[in-house]
Amino acid sequence: MEADDSQGEHVGGLYVRWSAPGLAEAAVKAVTERQDPAAPEWRHHAEVALLMRTALIGILRLAGFSAVPAEEVDDIAEGDVYVHAGAPSRS
Repeated sequence: MEADDSQGEHVGGLYVRWSAPGLAEAAVKAVTERQDPAAPEWRHHAEVALLMRTALIGILRLAGFSAVPAEEVDDIAEGDVYVHAGAPSRS
């Protein structure tokens, strides 16, 4: 988690990222050792991370938070979830 201290519409939010170090390590190892950017372990890691981000957004919205893919707020935060206590977004 990382607090957003910027000024603007989403002030006071948090950037949240789910991670599984073992899964990420296996993916990086497969790519670097085999020099294969399309290694199945890499695709698996990316697919799991996307599914977990989608699940986090849904769970946080059900809890009454506004949660969106972070790149909607900051284009360099791809892969994170941005959460703030404003009105829940339904997109």
